Amino acid sequence: MDAYANRPNNLHEIQTLVKIKKIKHIKVNSYSFNIIWDNSNDYGSFSYGKKEIRIGTKTNTTDEIWMIICHEIMEIVALEMHVRFDRPDCATDYLFVYDHRQHDTMMNMHSSLIKQFIS
Repeated sequence: MDAYANRPNNLHEIQTLVKIKKIKHIKVNSYSFNIIWDNSNDYGSFSYGKKEIRIGTKTNTTDEIWMIICHEIMEIVALEMHVRFDRPDCATDYLFVYDHRQHDTMMNMHSSLIKQFIS
């Protein structure tokens, strides 16, 4: 029997097989963030001060919602690792500076957080 006979053929098939669990809280290191599933917009954001992650679901497909979740979680991980910096020439943009060792640590943190969204 072919072990790969029933495997998904591409990333889109994999993403649609994985269902999003709409959790209400997530703990990043020692901080607990509230998660707001926001049907009034289609973007993501987070507030470190409020300990809040906002995931826009208004017009987004499941694939786009996954991207927003991954994006916001990765930015929080970068802040926790002290590798995200404000750009001096652009108030709405950031610089990320890290080496491969830090990248490994960040991916470990990111994957352990993302798996909490998978049902």
